[in-house]
Amino acid sequence: MTAPGPTTVDRQLLQIYLTDHLAGATGAMQRLDRMRESSKGLPIHNEVVQLAEDIQADRGRLIALLDALDLGRRSHKEGLARLGELVGRLKLNGRLSTRSPLSPLLELELLRGGIIGKLSLWQTLGALAADLGLDSEEMAALERAAVEQLEVVARCHQTLAGDTFRS
Repeated sequence: MTAPGPTTVDRQLLQIYLTDHLAGATGAMQRLDRMRESSKGLPIHNEVVQLAEDIQADRGRLIALLDALDLGRRSHKEGLARLGELVGRLKLNGRLSTRSPLSPLLELELLRGGIIGKLSLWQTLGALAADLGLDSEEMAALERAAVEQLEVVARCHQTLAGDTFRS
C-alpha cells in the first residue's frame, strides 16, 4: 500500500466556506449592535457589550485570513446577511410596537448557534493549518475563545430564562 500523496486544498470551496462564515459574522454583528442597545438596563448588558467586541475582532481576523489567503470577499453574501438579519426582526413575537420580553432570550439563542458555527470554522481551519500555512496554535486559541463565548452566552441565557416567563 502506498502512502497518500500531497494534498491540495480546493481554493474555490475554501472561499465559499470562508465567505459564508463571514456573511454569518456580518449578520451576527448587526444583531449584536441591536442587542447592545436593547440590553441596556438588563443584567447581561456588560456581557453583551464584551461579546460584541470579541465577535467583531473574530470577524476582523476572518477578513484578514481571506486577504492573507488571497481569496477575496463576496460582498453580496454580506449584504444578504444584513438583509436577512433585518427581515428576522419582523418575526411576530406577540408584540407589534414594542420589543417582546422574549427578544433578548431568542437573540441569545441565535447568537449561540452562530458561535457554534464559528467554533467549527476555527476547528476546520486548525485541521487545514499546515496545508494553508496558518498558525495552528492561533486556530486553537480562536477555538478556545469561541468556547469561552459560548459559556458567556449560556450564563446570560440562564440569567434571563427564568424571569422571561414570569409575570
